[in-house]
Amino acid sequence: MNEIVILTVSDIHGYIFPTDYQTSHQDLPKGLLKIKSMISNIKSQHEHVILMDNGDFLQGSPFCSYLHSQLHSSKYLSDIYNEIGFDFAVIGNHEFNYGLPYLYETLKSFDFPVLSANIFKHNKPFTGHDVIYIDKNDTKMGIIGLTTQYIPNWEQPETIKDLSFYSAKETAAKLIEDVREQSDIVVVCYHGGFEKDLQTGEPTELITGENEGYDLLNEVDGIDVLITGHQHREIAEKINNTQVIQAGSKGDCLGKITLNIDETSQQIISSQSEILYVKDANPTINDEGTKRKINEEVNQWLDQKITHLSEPMYIEDAFTTRIKPHPLINLLNYAQMEASGADISATALFDSATGFGTDVTMRDVINNYPFPNTFNVLEVTGSTLKLALERSASYFAIIDNELTINPEFLEPKPQHFNYDMFGGLSYKLNIRHPIGERAQDIYIKDEPLNLDTTYKIVVNNYRSVGGGGYHMFNANQIVKEIQLEGAELIIQYLQNHSIETLPSIMDFEVVY
Repeated sequence: MNEIVILTVSDIHGYIFPTDYQTSHQDLPKGLLKIKSMISNIKSQHEHVILMDNGDFLQGSPFCSYLHSQLHSSKYLSDIYNEIGFDFAVIGNHEFNYGLPYLYETLKSFDFPVLSANIFKHNKPFTGHDVIYIDKNDTKMGIIGLTTQYIPNWEQPETIKDLSFYSAKETAAKLIEDVREQSDIVVVCYHGGFEKDLQTGEPTELITGENEGYDLLNEVDGIDVLITGHQHREIAEKINNTQVIQAGSKGDCLGKITLNIDETSQQIISSQSEILYVKDANPTINDEGTKRKINEEVNQWLDQKITHLSEPMYIEDAFTTRIKPHPLINLLNYAQMEASGADISATALFDSATGFGTDVTMRDVINNYPFPNTFNVLEVTGSTLKLALERSASYFAIIDNELTINPEFLEPKPQHFNYDMFGGLSYKLNIRHPIGERAQDIYIKDEPLNLDTTYKIVVNNYRSVGGGGYHMFNANQIVKEIQLEGAELIIQYLQNHSIETLPSIMDFEVVY
């Protein structure tokens, strides 16, 4: 009997070091360097190991922001990946955030192939690889790499120029017969998640094509192992004789699949998948001058002071911040309006947000606005604004006579970032009313919202093309682009304005 172990990380988002960057000099149970120690331990126990990254490796942490904005190179990141010894990776949707030149530079610096079977440039996989074959002890594994097809709904056209995106399910269906003929074991690595409950088949989200994992599993025959990602979930199950795994995010855990294979037939006799947590393994980092130096550089950059406030604006409770005006949200919306000239602004409170103390640093800004969103001004009618307010209002539910969060915004993964708060408007959300009928008493500049009048609203680029279920917005409504990333926009505002006299543009309440 042959044994082959497949190890996978996913959605690392540049969390290489054991920190969440909330403060400096942390040693948390997370990060790719601690997972490296776990990998080394597993390789010492098993002879035949395959190691892969399932996407979203290039963006998402202050470390990545520093590499892109200050060093203009991902070399430190790719050096670490090469040193760890990955056999291959898969493109994630966030790989495109910093533009194609930066992505291509990164791909060239890797010592391993990066797969992209359903993203094409000039009729060829844009990374140069769609399927790879790996031989382990006379067992040949055919591996297909796929990515969520929904990227054009999030990215600016210039960041995906000349690329074509196709359904992961349909691409797998076209490739799998040939891959099966050329290999003993078929592995599909998909940077995407599950659109339906794995047991019941009931939809867990709007069926948009963003996630096709359930249909891949149930409608494409011949998959022995399905590795997924994108949703930041922790899944390790065997479904319909297929091992299914999704290994969390940000270096919190490592996915492990063990295949026991008959030496004569080269078929799987038994298999197991499991999630291994860094906190349980308690590994140590034995590195290292260069890595320590770059981590110190990032922390010094993050600790740069930007401004001083006379009063702090901490987020004491995220839920409370989402149901009544808060100074931080007022600042974010006002900075967006100031930069854009729009009448109205909308922003979310991100999970990492803690607000500001009296001394505001780069770290504070990036923790409060961690995504590289740029911003667009849309011209929309009052009726479209009303629909956007209703979408936001669907975030809430009443359970046991208590105001709480709609479970659809919590499962299968938290989506607090899809609840927006609007500045420049006065409004009330009455959660006793049915979804779609909750936004009430809407005023702009002391006048009732006119459903037929055109208004200008500034939102981030993800939202401006309908992201997060805001299908009332689309690219045809864009009249102005602000090519500043969120953190940079906030930093520029704080550096050039005093917020001691910042006007209040937030006037809303959530009632039930």
